[in-house]
Amino acid sequence: MPGRARIRPPAPPARPAPGHGRPRAGASGADRASGNGTGARPGTRRAAAGGPRPGRSRSRARLTGRGAVLVMLAVFLLADLIAAGVHSTFLNGFGYAAGCALAVAYARREALLIVATTPPAIFFAALLTIKLLTAGGNAVLGGAEGTLLTLAALAPWMLGVTIAYLAAATVRGLPRCIQELRTALAGQGAARG
Repeated sequence: MPGRARIRPPAPPARPAPGHGRPRAGASGADRASGNGTGARPGTRRAAAGGPRPGRSRSRARLTGRGAVLVMLAVFLLADLIAAGVHSTFLNGFGYAAGCALAVAYARREALLIVATTPPAIFFAALLTIKLLTAGGNAVLGGAEGTLLTLAALAPWMLGVTIAYLAAATVRGLPRCIQELRTALAGQGAARG
């Protein structure tokens, strides 16, 4: 009849691209159920291609033992120099806390034993260096006197910071480092004897 519209037959289904729609051999049941034959979860194509994974933060850079010691020394020297310029022991204590916190937070787990044991000695060396450089008159006597007076004023601050960074190092794995050191020393003793 001339007034009727012509009905078209339905279009054939589109062929999936090779590898899509058919499960691979060894694909998991979840992959088969989702129709993802690649073995990867949906939405991970970008991560598999080398891009950043969504929902994951980048890992922090980790310092070696020497790197952590150098970071502490640099922070201690800078804080002690500024504190000597403005005559404030608070800045000395703040520098000690900042250097210890940075070292504990960014050191590798294997370096925690060094990070846990060296801050007081490094701080003393940095403080003595700055006091010797900024002392007037008899530099040795002035530097020694200034170092001892500053350490006496900072004793409560340093004790609190030392307890805090040791607790943080313990959480990060300090006991395991101590156990590994004991095992290594026991192995060396057995090899000698």
